Amino acid sequence: MLVKVVPHNPQWKTEFELESQQIAKILAENIIFIHHIGSTAIPNIYAKPIIDLLIEVKDINLIADKTSAMVGLGYEAMGEFGLSGRRYFRKEDPPGIRTHHVHIYQTNSPEIDRHLAFRDYMIAHPQEAKQYSQLK
Repeated sequence: MLVKVVPHNPQWKTEFELESQQIAKILAENIIFIHHIGSTAIPNIYAKPIIDLLIEVKDINLIADKTSAMVGLGYEAMGEFGLSGRRYFRKEDPPGIRTHHVHIYQTNSPEIDRHLAFRDYMIAHPQEAKQYSQLK
């Protein structure tokens, strides 16, 4: 199903926080930090209404043991899904519309810095974020 971009929704931050709390219960002491990334984390731009969570963990190898609990939250486990060193989960609502992406990386992965640098740059440069939004 094609997901269209929509105007920024302040509720996305709350949705991120609520989902973070649920995942934190599962991944517990392995978590270093849960970051809100992607377009829903950038104020005032259009975005697909899919909440992206980047989870930085101490040991990526422990994630396999938590897969069934993530599935219990409604996620589909996708493994690395084309990106070495990542564990990827995606979630849809009952009608089958994607609602969340979870990208898990072990601490010190350069992918963490890449995602955060993009998000932070767009937040710090609203004019460029607006141009990016128009491309969507």
